[in-house]
Amino acid sequence: MNLLIVDDHPLTCQGLAALLSATRAGVQIQTAYSAAQARAALQRLPAPHWIFLDINLPDDPHHGLFKSLCESPWIDHTILISAEPEHRLIRTALAAGARGFIPKAADPAIVLEGFERILAGDFFVPPELTAALTDTSDSTAPVRPLSPRLQQVQEQLLRGAANKVIARNLGLSDHTVKEYVSSILAFHGVANRLDLILKLVDHRPGTTAIA
Repeated sequence: MNLLIVDDHPLTCQGLAALLSATRAGVQIQTAYSAAQARAALQRLPAPHWIFLDINLPDDPHHGLFKSLCESPWIDHTILISAEPEHRLIRTALAAGARGFIPKAADPAIVLEGFERILAGDFFVPPELTAALTDTSDSTAPVRPLSPRLQQVQEQLLRGAANKVIARNLGLSDHTVKEYVSSILAFHGVANRLDLILKLVDHRPGTTAIA
């Protein structure tokens, strides 16, 4: 497994690299200390399977790297890391398909748990951040809507379709549908499909949940 860790603090990069190397056999890790180095690393082979990305990089004050990842397939393999969670940016990443957020101050056990859950096809955000991410009152900037593919899956969920039905209807694998469902639930800050329906269906004219 090839990993790319992007953070302007070498100590953070090396610490995370050491933790992941010590707990996963055969892992190969690249580090990048700037957005420019990260872009160069993404052009090299072998390509990383996963990217750990610090949102705030000194050479990228307008989050150009982050935005470019959100517009590319790389976002499906991106895990955000940050010392100070920026809720709007995290919500934007979730909408685009990013797989999770891990605070830099998290206990190593939380980091490893989060990564294991992501590798298993789930989405990970520490529970204490879930409520904050669903509260949009902390920002006047608009939050990016769900990507078109996630919107398609969400529409199926609101109609009560099971994962296998969604996979068949949209031409996706069962594993991919599982990942997308996890991302949608995390984006809306709900624990299950029923909570999603209760939260959204009343606000969508013409949408009816099927038992």
